[in-house]
Amino acid sequence: MNDHRLLSRGNAARALWDSVRTSLWFLPAVMGVLAPVLTFLALATDHWLDQGPKDSLPGLVYVSPPAQARELLATVLTSMITMASLVFSITMVVLTLATSQFGPRLIRNFMGRLQTQFVLGTFVMTIIYCLLLLSFIQAGDEDAMHAYLSVTLAIGLTIASVALMVLHIHELAASIMSETLIDAVGRELDRGVGGLRPLGEGADPRDALPDDFEAGAAFFGVRSSGYIQAIELQRIIDAARAADVLVGLKLRAGDFAIPNGRAFGIYPASRASDRLADTIERAITLGVHRTPVQDLEFSIRHLVEIAVRALSPGINDPYTAVSVIHRLSSSWAELLQRSVPRGVFQDREGVLRVICPRPSYGSLLNASFSQIRQSGCDKPIILIHLLKALQAMAPCANTGDQQAALRDQADAILEDARREICNSADLEDVEKQGQRTLEVLAAICPGRDGVAVQTG
Repeated sequence: MNDHRLLSRGNAARALWDSVRTSLWFLPAVMGVLAPVLTFLALATDHWLDQGPKDSLPGLVYVSPPAQARELLATVLTSMITMASLVFSITMVVLTLATSQFGPRLIRNFMGRLQTQFVLGTFVMTIIYCLLLLSFIQAGDEDAMHAYLSVTLAIGLTIASVALMVLHIHELAASIMSETLIDAVGRELDRGVGGLRPLGEGADPRDALPDDFEAGAAFFGVRSSGYIQAIELQRIIDAARAADVLVGLKLRAGDFAIPNGRAFGIYPASRASDRLADTIERAITLGVHRTPVQDLEFSIRHLVEIAVRALSPGINDPYTAVSVIHRLSSSWAELLQRSVPRGVFQDREGVLRVICPRPSYGSLLNASFSQIRQSGCDKPIILIHLLKALQAMAPCANTGDQQAALRDQADAILEDARREICNSADLEDVEKQGQRTLEVLAAICPGRDGVAVQTG
């Protein structure tokens, strides 16, 4: 992301927080822990209210003998357990449907919804509260009347739970609509794009490496396999500065690392040590799945998966794929105004210390549109909307690399159309849109050699 985010020491913590944030257990667990505190406060209030005259209490305070209060609490507790089972069952059914239609990787978006977590947490808190309260209210004199604000609170929590259950069912029904999910994933992509630096030139990591790096560096791997979830670049810079070395990372966030491979190199090899290699390895967080912390392609691939599944023969829903294309083009309008993450890092004295791979505009465009093009290459509606998206994005391009990447995508779309579309009228429609797209690109970037490039 931007310089501060890339060099922040909290990237590993952010990756962990992303896993916690998108789990169904965290917020319900927090609210469940609050239930004993709420029970203690409610019982203390009951004791205070019970010292005064009962006729002066507000009408909302529940007043009854202990046995009647316990019976009401038992009924509320049973009802809440039944409703909680219903809500959990409905949630699991929706998650199963979402998995089959949109893909298992999109489940994190459903699990990360605060509304869902809050509803489940409210049910958990109410059940624990009623259970604890039932155990503390002792049977006493059948004729003695006691004030129970705690029971009033239990009734209020039950009413709130019923209202939240209805709202939860509505939100679940809306969440499995493709447009809703596409917009949610698109907003996550926009947040990642918004964290990038404003457009500016940056050194190519491949050009910054010494010519004899491969021969003169000592290479080390990681001890376990997994996706790189985060890299603490500042820790690596500090360690490289202390040892006066250059660290060349072979992998970036989002890549899959295998044990004992070439994960990074330390140059020159004469200054490398096992202790330094261990420090660098500990700065690399691995996990079983990717995270959006430093991985710009994370949300892009989630959107693409929705489109690819929609274009599969089993679903055959091209309009969902078109919606994905529109949402991607919206995010790309902002991405073209930003620089891709840096791959060259220096210490405080300006000495080059760390080099790591970075995505290019071409690779990000391929990640965004190539799979959709390949899955829908025989569908004119998909190819036409891809070309329209490139045409809309073209005026936002500011550099020769961006414009060349857009032109390459347009050429690939037209090549697939000429090979896969048999109907001459359909092919003519695609060709006409392709011509309009190429004309817009040519007006901005007349030459493929980049001589007459509009820099903006």
